[in-house]
Amino acid sequence: MKKISSFIPQHVINKKELIKELNDFIAHMLPMEIIGYIEIVNVKDNVLIISCKNSSIATLMRFEKQKYIDMLSNNKIHKINDIKIAIES
Repeated sequence: MKKISSFIPQHVINKKELIKELNDFIAHMLPMEIIGYIEIVNVKDNVLIISCKNSSIATLMRFEKQKYIDMLSNNKIHKINDIKIAIES
């Protein structure tokens, strides 16, 4: 009998690894007071989707979005052109 993991498409595994690598990258880049409240949840069409645990962090991220886009432009993992901010529910 095959393992469940053998049925998972390769692109899903690759995307999971990409998100993990980007989460690790931003953990070293962002201020410590922010990093515990955010998580990358998806990357689609060079747009990074970040989930925030509360609205104050989401507002801060929205106001400083361009700064974070500029920081992420230096990564070698994946090209990021935009960031979308969502609040965890």
